Amino acid sequence: MYVKMNGKEFHFHRVRIDLLETDIREPFRFFDKKTIRDLLRHNRYQHLREKVMNEYEEILDVPAGPALYNLKKKNDPFYKEFLNNYGDLAYCQFVVKGNETLLNKKGVYTIIMNDKIVFAGICNNKFKLRFNQHIGNVSPKSCFRDGTATHCHINSKIARHILDSNIYFQVCPLNDLEEMKSVKNWLIDRFEPLWNLRFGSDVIYTYN
Repeated sequence: MYVKMNGKEFHFHRVRIDLLETDIREPFRFFDKKTIRDLLRHNRYQHLREKVMNEYEEILDVPAGPALYNLKKKNDPFYKEFLNNYGDLAYCQFVVKGNETLLNKKGVYTIIMNDKIVFAGICNNKFKLRFNQHIGNVSPKSCFRDGTATHCHINSKIARHILDSNIYFQVCPLNDLEEMKSVKNWLIDRFEPLWNLRFGSDVIYTYN
């Protein structure tokens, strides 16, 4: 695949997904590097401080993941306040396979599902690192408010559709960050990918 923008062609190369596991649930429960008290010091959680101090004081010094998981098991929806909008969904684990030279570059990538672009983003690091260690493997910390909502969102979408759809990545190696942003924005404006949140009713995130 290639796209032509401002008289220049940008070539995209297919990268296949090797699915390792599906239906991964509640990875947030394994986050034990900070307590609830530690989280409340962060700006993203300041609005929760008063309620925790008044109603949940007993969990203040409990590791955050286990504390929230216990609340969920008690059917207390307050646990969700510490997670991003996509922090408690069904996920999958996968790695990508393809040309190693390409995968060790950076640039623009798309996700294709049943021959349609459903997501466009930029990677200012190695594609392989972004796909295998981040999007393809949702970490416990990613699920939190100060985690990476994008990775949770995209992984959950792939998990939902990969067993009955043809899904793969395409990568376009580029070195200039501004050029990456221009190509990504052109793709979004031209194809309106369904998984790019700017076309939904959710909070808009920047996919850098």
